[in-house]
Amino acid sequence: MKKILILGALPKAEEEEKVYGLIASVCRKYAEEVNTPIDTVAFKGTGAERYGRAFRLVKEADLIVGELSKPSTGQGMEIREAASLGRPLVVVARAGSSVSGLVKECPVLKEIIYYDNPESLKEKLEAFLEKAEVIK
Repeated sequence: MKKILILGALPKAEEEEKVYGLIASVCRKYAEEVNTPIDTVAFKGTGAERYGRAFRLVKEADLIVGELSKPSTGQGMEIREAASLGRPLVVVARAGSSVSGLVKECPVLKEIIYYDNPESLKEKLEAFLEKAEVIK
């Protein structure tokens, strides 16, 4: 089974939820299981359970997709865990976003995709996933 984990700042606006929904819909074409920040918001566990869930999902993922338009400490922790486990990472971010230099040099980073609008995000992410060996 192929699993993709989408990381990102917890959605605080409808636009952010739409972006995560779009990323998830693209990823579902290539994976049997996809987890998103929207799922994280819906999870009703204790703080310890949320922590355990976050790192279990990183461990189980075949690919990490990080939406890094907005910085988040939790994303950084999850990306570090992905790196330590050798999980491949692709970053997507709005054009003009500042992706951390540490993320840019992450040894498991496969690509950074900058997008201008939902259509370009969909097109560029699909192109990456089409050629991504890790999920084939």
